[in-house]
Amino acid sequence: MRLLFVCEGLTDGGAEHFTATMANFFCKAGRYEVALLTPPRQDSEYPLDRRIRRHPVMRRGRYLLTDAAALRSIARAEKASVVIGIGFYANLMVCLANIRMEAKAVISERNAPQQDQLSLLSRMLRFLCYRNADAYVFQTQQAKEFYSQKIQSRAVVIHNPVAPDLPYRSDACRREIVAVGRLNRQKNYPLLLKAFREVSKRYPDYRLRIFGQGELKDSLERNIGALHLSGKVSLEGFCLDVHEQIADSDIFVMSSDFEGMPNALLEAMAMGFPVISTDCPSGGPGEVIRDGQNGILVSVGREKELREAILSLIGNPDQKAALGKHACAIRHTHSIEHIARQWEQLF
Repeated sequence: MRLLFVCEGLTDGGAEHFTATMANFFCKAGRYEVALLTPPRQDSEYPLDRRIRRHPVMRRGRYLLTDAAALRSIARAEKASVVIGIGFYANLMVCLANIRMEAKAVISERNAPQQDQLSLLSRMLRFLCYRNADAYVFQTQQAKEFYSQKIQSRAVVIHNPVAPDLPYRSDACRREIVAVGRLNRQKNYPLLLKAFREVSKRYPDYRLRIFGQGELKDSLERNIGALHLSGKVSLEGFCLDVHEQIADSDIFVMSSDFEGMPNALLEAMAMGFPVISTDCPSGGPGEVIRDGQNGILVSVGREKELREAILSLIGNPDQKAALGKHACAIRHTHSIEHIARQWEQLF
């Protein structure tokens, strides 16, 4: 079987990480020939198996029709059996190309469609184009239920996998809290900063490290200064070895207003972190965290709840250890082999 993945890049993002992970797995499985269509290459990309044939021709934006035509030609040249769109723009490309494409078209929703801040034109395109796919993959039940019954009848819910080679969180951890994700409004880092300000007053030796890059970097730096957290909070940028960077940390926190099925959260759990996450739409954290057993869920946008959850964990080492131990089970329930089998059933 020949697979052609379509994604908007291979750097700094959950959809990009997922694409590289799955493309590499199917390539190494030996039962598939794998190709990939992306924009031109960038710095700090997730690594790809050298046997994957990459077509870096996507132009994005106003070139949607041109990109869809290029996809159709590449799918024909690759003799693709299945074309998989990963993310909104890629999904539009796949649906438009499927008007005259022999391969089956699968599109994958990677975020919370109820909260995606799309323009009116983008929402219209989603309504008109998405119905043209052959199958749909959603990360959560909430995301699936956003769409029409016709789409739901051809849809499945498949979570993201966790990599098998993740390090385990160290027992001799540093007194620091970590967060991983793009510096954008969705992640609501201002909420985390406000919560941490009060944590820092109670535990002045704790630091907060945020890994990721994005358009709000300057704004967050100003926020850190205004909250008198300089020297206590660091914006670490994007790094490919983030798991090694955080392995000696104490607590993982996700403060997002909305998410799909967040890779960073899954990976932190697999590493054995005690995790705290907002119970945000479209339900990803709530589908993997059993509150009080393998993590802690707090309400979206509630600074006091987030602050109290962090303080509670810092003051209760036994609870931290228990949460981290149970969180590790996700290595098995969300192993790449298990998740890949669900995709193979769809194919």
